[in-house]
Amino acid sequence: MENEFKIKFLQCEEKDLKSIGLDKTYTKKAIEKHIFKTIKIYGVSCAQANIIKQTALTCGTDCAVHREVITGKIESSDCILSGSIDEIIKIAEKLKYQPLKLSNLSQQLKEIVKSEPQPLTIRDIILNWEEPYIMGVLNITPDSFSDGGKYNTIDKAIVHYQQLVKNGADIVDIGGESTRPYSKAVSPEEEQNRVLPVIEEIRKIDKSIILSIDTRNASTAQKALNAGVDIVNDTSAIEWDKEMASVVKEANCPIIITHASATPDIMQTKTDYKDVVEDIFDYFYNKINILTKFGIEKRKIIIDPGIGFGKTTSQNFEIIKRIHELKTLGCAILVGHSRKTFIKETICSEDTDILDTATAILTERLIEQKVNIIRVHNVESSNIAKKLCKSLF
Repeated sequence: MENEFKIKFLQCEEKDLKSIGLDKTYTKKAIEKHIFKTIKIYGVSCAQANIIKQTALTCGTDCAVHREVITGKIESSDCILSGSIDEIIKIAEKLKYQPLKLSNLSQQLKEIVKSEPQPLTIRDIILNWEEPYIMGVLNITPDSFSDGGKYNTIDKAIVHYQQLVKNGADIVDIGGESTRPYSKAVSPEEEQNRVLPVIEEIRKIDKSIILSIDTRNASTAQKALNAGVDIVNDTSAIEWDKEMASVVKEANCPIIITHASATPDIMQTKTDYKDVVEDIFDYFYNKINILTKFGIEKRKIIIDPGIGFGKTTSQNFEIIKRIHELKTLGCAILVGHSRKTFIKETICSEDTDILDTATAILTERLIEQKVNIIRVHNVESSNIAKKLCKSLF
C-alpha cells in the first residue's frame, strides 16, 4: 500500500545500530538504550515500592507493584521493574538520593543490569565465559544411570577419556559414585579406589586438560586435587561433608554446587516446590553468601540447578525455560541434562542415540540463554550444537 511503512520486530544488537549508519563511536553506549531488562525486587515496604514506581515513571518506564501499595494495607510488596539498561541505570542514579535504604538498591541495580560471571583462571587456562564450555562425563562406576559399568577399569576409562577430548571436551568430570535417583552412597575409600588411579593415569599422558572431581566427600576431593584435578563438583553443595568447604578454600580451587531437594536415595520423593526456579534462586542466594563469607571467592563458585535432582519432568523443563533468572546471581552456571529421565519420559525412548539427539536440542536452548558449562555424555553432538549456535547467537 502507498502509505504503508515497512516494520518488523528486532532483538537489537550493536551490529544492527551500525547497519543503519549510527556513528560507530556511539554504538557501545547507544546499545544500552535498546536492550531491555525485567527485574524482580523482593519484599519492599509500601513506601519503598511507591518511590521505586514513581522514580521509574519519571524515567519513562514503569514498575509493577501490589494493588494495595497505594493504600498501605499490606506490609510489603514484590516489584517488577522493566526498562532499557539506560533507563534502569537512570532509575538507580535517582534512587541513590532517596531515603529508606534505597541507596543500597541503587548500587544493586547498577550491578545486576550488567551482571556476568568473572573470568576464571585455572593454571594457565582462562575461562572467560564468552562462549559455553563442554564438560564430558567420565563415570567410573558400576551403576550410573546411563553408562554404569562401561568405563570402570583404568584401560576402559582412559580410552573413553581420550574419546571425550578428541570430540572436543573442554573439561572432563570424573566420578566414582552414582548420584542417580534412589542410589545409595558408597564409602569414600571405595570411591577413591575407583577414581584416583584413573586421574593419575590421565595426568601422566595429559597435563593440560581441565579435570573436575564429582564427589560429595572431602577426603576424595582432597586426594583428587593432590593427584591433579582442578575443580571440585559437589552435588550436595557442601551439605554431605562439612569439611568440603575447608578443602576448597585451602586449595583455592573452583567449586560446582548443585541444588538438590535431598540426598539421592530420597530426593525424588521431595518435589513439592512453591515455585521451583524461585526456590533454586533462594537456595543459591543463601549458599553463595555462606561460601563467600567463609572465604571462597564468588568468581570460583559455579552453580548447577540440579536437573533431575529432586525435580519432576515438568519442573526440569521449567528450569531450562527460566535458567536466565539465575544469571543475576553473578556466578557461572552449569547444567547437566544429558540423557536424563525427564527426556526419556518426554520422547518415550531409552535409545542412546535418540537421547543424545534430544540432549543436543536442549543444549541449543541452554546456549541461547548463555549457560556457561554444558555437562554431557555425548560431547560430539553437543559440540555440533555449539558450533551451529555460534552462528545464530
